[in-house]
Formats: sequence, structure tokens, C-alpha cells
Amino acid sequence: MKKTAIKASVFAAVAMVLMLYRAATKHIMITDAAGAPIDRGQTLESYNLLVDRKVPEGREGTLIIPISRNVSSDNIILEDDYIDHELRIYIESREEGFYLDNPVVTDLDILKGAVCVPQNESGSVCLDFTTDELYVNESTLTENSTIEVKFFKPSQKYEHVAVIDVAGESDGAGGDPSLDVALLLKDIADKDTDRSIKLYFTRLSERRVSEDERLLLVTESEADLCVSLDLQAAAGDKESGFSAFFNDRYFRRSMTNAEFADIVLRNCASNSGTDAAGIYAAPDDDFIRSLTVPSARLCLDITGDAGAEAYDDTYKRKVAEGLYNAIVEALGEME
Repeated sequence: MKKTAIKASVFAAVAMVLMLYRAATKHIMITDAAGAPIDRGQTLESYNLLVDRKVPEGREGTLIIPISRNVSSDNIILEDDYIDHELRIYIESREEGFYLDNPVVTDLDILKGAVCVPQNESGSVCLDFTTDELYVNESTLTENSTIEVKFFKPSQKYEHVAVIDVAGESDGAGGDPSLDVALLLKDIADKDTDRSIKLYFTRLSERRVSEDERLLLVTESEADLCVSLDLQAAAGDKESGFSAFFNDRYFRRSMTNAEFADIVLRNCASNSGTDAAGIYAAPDDDFIRSLTVPSARLCLDITGDAGAEAYDDTYKRKVAEGLYNAIVEALGEME
């Protein structure tokens, strides 16, 4: 009985240490702000944050954000709006005016703006940081009541990067199949922790993004591949089914655009049980003709007899799975 009690005490002590350690240092989940944005609820006037450039030794190259003692990881939400180069940190607090007196600490030159947007009169805020270009963010909640954010170029954190250009719009019945497939694709990619592949999306909501912004995302993300999702059916008198377009202006020895388009079409069509209408050179005004990475535009044909009604959740997921398989296959062939 005595040995059992001792073992229980030791176990409790170890468990407590682990709990304290995990509570002291927690990684904070960063969500893609290309998704449904959080309502800022801006009720008060925003103001520039105080910035202290005297960074403690060993914290160089880090953004250090103080938080009040009553804030835990459950009270913090981070949004990465990589299209607009913004990192937004929503902090649910009860200490009004905290950031009027407590500066953020950093020596980073990549920060172009640091603004506090009060959410209510109780102390909850949105801290909005603007960077000079796209970065990967890693954030940690420390035992010193601070959030520490580090910034990296995508190539420093991921073996491969692909951009998904969600070009399709409404199907005329209030739906957006391209967006639906993109959201499912993101879910599939996020769950694949065995591969170091990062997908960036030009949009994950009804928000519209200009062509210049789409091109900049491909460049800044250092993308290896780009897939554009569209709703147009195969052109002219071509048979119905999925079709793929490629950029015939650009060729890469390890992976031509035509080869990549074939991989995309084959995987998506076979995985969803859809006919493959064919592969064609993209027209002159096609977005992908401006790119210098292997790229393809996959056209989801919803003009057949079944129309948009055929695109139920199960079918869309099969298309998304096929597209993710195509990206993995193409990246493997490029190595």
C-alpha cells in the first residue's frame, strides 16, 4: 500500500510538472485568413502600437508581444492574411487600454505597420501587424506572459509549396464548387503531417482577389507548382467532363506544363469517376500563361445533365483527393 502511495505521488508530481511546462510554453494555432474572416467588431478608435527596439539578448529577430496575466492560449486567435501580408492577433482580455502603456518589442525591419484595433470597451483587441512580404509565422505563448512570433520564408520551413488559384465563381445556383473543392483540399493537406508540403490559396472565402495579387502570391510563396480551379466546361464542341489547360509558353525539363496538366486531369478524373475531356493549350488571356512554374487549370464541368446538383460533398471530396494526389505525384517526379 505504501509503495502504491509513493508511486501515485511520484506520478502526480511528474504529471504536474508536465502540465506546468505545457502551460508555460504553448504553440498558438495560426489560421489562414483567406477563410471566413473573423468580424473585428471595431467599436473604438484604433491606434499605433508602441514599439520598443531594445530586444533582450537571445531574442533578436523575434516579435515579442506582451499580454496581461489573465490571458491564456484559449483567449488568443491568430489570423494569417498572407494575401495582404497581415498577421492579426485577436486577444480576449479584461484589461482596457493595456497596449497604450505596454509596447511590443522587436528589431525586425520587415514590419511595416503595428496597429491596435479595440474590439470592445472591456479590453479585447485585434493587433494588426503588416509585413513587407509573405512570411511563415510561428507563435509561442511563453511563461513570461508574452507571445513570441518568428518569421520565415516558405522555403525555410517547407520542402515544397503549391499555390491553389481558386478562380471559379458561383455556379448560378448560389453555390461555388471551386471554393468548396479548395476548402476540402485544404482540410486534406492540413491532415497530411507526413509530408512537408504547404498549400497557399488565392482565396478561401467569397472574397475576390486581383490577378496581380494572385501572381504575387505565386512569386512570394516560392511555389513549385500552381493549379487553377475553374468552372468552365471544355470549350467549343469538345465532349463534356473534366478538362485541363496548360501554359505552352513555359517549359521545364523536369516537369513540362503539359505533363503536369495530364497528372492533374488523370488523378481528378479517375478518383471522382468523371470523364476526362482532354488537355489543351491555354488561351492567350489565361492567368497561368503568366507563370514560370509548372501550372495547370482544371475545369470542373457542371454543364452536363446532372449539372451542379451532382457536386455533393462526397463527390467534391473525391475531386479534392484526386487533386492532392496529383500535387504529391508531380512534386515527386520533379525531385
